[in-house]
Amino acid sequence: MSYSPSYVSDEAIRLRPLARSRPRRGIKKETFVRGLLTGMLYLTLLRTTGMWYGYPSNFIEDAPVDPFAQKLMLYSLIPLIGLYIWLEPNRFVSYFRRIPVLLIVVSAFSIISLGVSISFGASVRGIAAVAILTVAPLLYRFRYGSVATFQVLINFGIFAAFANILYTVAFPRYAIMSGSYAGMIKGLFYHKNGLGQFCAVSFIAMLSVGIPKGRLRYSQLLRWAALLCTLLLIVVSKSSTAVVMVAIGISALIGSHMMQSVRNSLARSFFVFFFCLLLGVAASFAYLGVAQMIADAFGKDLTFSGRTNIWDQLLPLVYDRPIFGYGFAAFRQPEVMEQYVELTFDARSTHNTYLELALNIGVPGMIAWTVFVLQRLGGRLTATQRSGDLRDTHSKEVAIILLIVVGSMMEAGMMLAPVILWPYLVVSLPVSKPKNTGRSMRDLIADSRHATPQ
Repeated sequence: MSYSPSYVSDEAIRLRPLARSRPRRGIKKETFVRGLLTGMLYLTLLRTTGMWYGYPSNFIEDAPVDPFAQKLMLYSLIPLIGLYIWLEPNRFVSYFRRIPVLLIVVSAFSIISLGVSISFGASVRGIAAVAILTVAPLLYRFRYGSVATFQVLINFGIFAAFANILYTVAFPRYAIMSGSYAGMIKGLFYHKNGLGQFCAVSFIAMLSVGIPKGRLRYSQLLRWAALLCTLLLIVVSKSSTAVVMVAIGISALIGSHMMQSVRNSLARSFFVFFFCLLLGVAASFAYLGVAQMIADAFGKDLTFSGRTNIWDQLLPLVYDRPIFGYGFAAFRQPEVMEQYVELTFDARSTHNTYLELALNIGVPGMIAWTVFVLQRLGGRLTATQRSGDLRDTHSKEVAIILLIVVGSMMEAGMMLAPVILWPYLVVSLPVSKPKNTGRSMRDLIADSRHATPQ
């Protein structure tokens, strides 16, 4: 028996021909899913802003506005959401498997309010629109995280800033308001307050605290130019609410950044944050005082006067139906406001989101939603992020939630409404959880000790 290696002749070896790999045609599933969710998020942002060509310069004139384009954008999201569910059903179920109890309470009161609604058709359309415009941003946020989501918001903010500037220059007869708001800029929006609110939140989303590292890029120059255009649009829109929102947002952004860097003392962090917040509020009202002096010289009014007359007439209605309200989105309808509010001017909204929610879904539903938002805000204030990008995005989430909470005291439709700021609030509320590596930190420390030579 021989243990020496044996050799085979070349003729005996049958080489198997290599199989040529077939060229892949089409796109990968992951690429398609990302393109689908990105398109859905951009479509949601465009639909909620309501930006379009040809809105009347005087919104009181009841000039005909074709809602076909807005309806098309809204209802086109339904098959796109269905397509994503078909592509990734298990992932979709995992996203919405655990819903916070407070959200279940809000959903229950919203659905029950349909049964007592004074405008059933408007309530059904309103709750359907909110649901559709909530799912699309959440899917992108859950799938790709907060950093990638805010990058989409930044890109959309840059586009909107330049688009509104160019539209105002090209079509001033549509972009500049007339009547009682003569000279105020509304751009592609239906009303100048909408432009101001969007620019305030978009400014915070695009703003970065700190000195940029590395070489200066064209993308950074483009963002800075968009920031300047956004500030210019806020000024020319003459929206006092937008001014307050920007001041509070900047102060909250800086305060949150300081809280992320100061990790030794939680009390010190809260002190720094609320000091910056107080400074921002003081600066905003100081600006409004100067602006009011200038406006008085021209016979204008930039304060919040006039809204208290609306609230005085709407508060008794809350006492009449305190539990389930008058129906979801009922007091977002102009005809309902005309029925219950009698003023010398045309009041088309409650000018207070909390009052609007109490009228629509009842006081318990409004309280449950407010507690949920404040709970998420408090969780953001006590959490810390290690990554620089996550820290920057975390601070923006804090600022956006806070300025929407404050802005809701002066404007209607900032929460639970299918309008401008809803997607920004939706993507800021979810909690960012660290990826699970399967092992705890205690186990890793124990392993490192065992690995150390004795």
